[in-house]
Amino acid sequence: MAEYKFIGNENVSGKTIIVRADLNSNVENGELFAGARITEHAKTFKHLSGKGAKVVVLAHQGRKGGDDFATLEQHAAALTEEIGKEVKLVKWESDYVSAIKAMQAGDIILMDNVRQFDDEEKDFSPEDAAKLERIAKIAPAADMFVQDALSVCHRSQPSVVGFTAVLPSFVGPVLEKEVNALKHYDKGEKPCLFILGGAKVEDSIKLMKIILESGKADMVCVGGLFGELFLKATGKKLGEKDRFFEENGLTPLLEPAKQLLDSFGEKITLPVDVAVIDDDDERKELGVDELPTDFTICDVGMETIALFKQKMKKAKFIVFNGPLGMFEKYGFELGTKKVFDAMSKGKAFSLLGGGDTETAIQQLEFALSDFSHVSLAGKALLAYLSGKELPGLKVLLK
Repeated sequence: MAEYKFIGNENVSGKTIIVRADLNSNVENGELFAGARITEHAKTFKHLSGKGAKVVVLAHQGRKGGDDFATLEQHAAALTEEIGKEVKLVKWESDYVSAIKAMQAGDIILMDNVRQFDDEEKDFSPEDAAKLERIAKIAPAADMFVQDALSVCHRSQPSVVGFTAVLPSFVGPVLEKEVNALKHYDKGEKPCLFILGGAKVEDSIKLMKIILESGKADMVCVGGLFGELFLKATGKKLGEKDRFFEENGLTPLLEPAKQLLDSFGEKITLPVDVAVIDDDDERKELGVDELPTDFTICDVGMETIALFKQKMKKAKFIVFNGPLGMFEKYGFELGTKKVFDAMSKGKAFSLLGGGDTETAIQQLEFALSDFSHVSLAGKALLAYLSGKELPGLKVLLK
């Protein structure tokens, strides 16, 4: 089993520590909506600062050209509020090396969005990344590097791997929780149930193929848009939603879904009913034998929820990825909420992750602590569950 060096075991007093975190959050019309990533990473910064470290944070927000690409000014303000201590934003255009060298014990600075550099989105070897100007200038002013975000570890980007070539490198507290949860997955606790939903259908089908072929998954329940894909794969016409599949280029995924049903049908649980939004804007439930429908399917139905809960009772390990319906729409949060509730009260180890999962947890008024582990990673978690090696983790191995 992989072994890492954890920063919690080190004396950090007076040391300058570069921390790669993931503060990427929802930004709408230029306004930041701080979520769990900012809350959780703030604990790391506060802890290191409290031990007398000088903390230099590297993070990103969005991608160049995207609506959510932004300076980290609001992130610094959100962290300041969360920690109760000033987190100063330092621009890359400034003399940032002098700013780092002038830090006092306990100070925290946040470097601005690392993705303002075009090469930050490219993959490098650690050695080549270390030669880039910003890494080469910061590294001599620092004593240690801490990786605290699983969500960036699936890429060998400069801020992820560059410092590991030239500085003692460690796993931070947020990443430590992720690593420990993934150890449970690696142990292969059985029976293992995957509950797959969400709208990222292509990613989910790749994952499902791997976990079934490798024997990692003993049972798979499918909901959300992903569940609808599998209903279509059985030859079922959905009605109004069929056009959505056509318009979004999802029909080529029907063939791999059919193949999975042919090979592993006995392990896959499909929805037996769905909830649609009727003419009165109300929730209406239909059995799948009542499809197609002119109404939009927005959730799984109560019989499907009961079926999923039966499977959950048999499992010792549950992986939940992606909501089961349009949880943000009143009346259509039921599928996701009931499954969350059963997981939070059940005895199985629960690992939750994926793009909208954290938002759903927050919106449906659950706490991260209600589950065994809620991952703050999306694609990196999927990559790990699929058995891929994560370059950002590999460079941290003892």
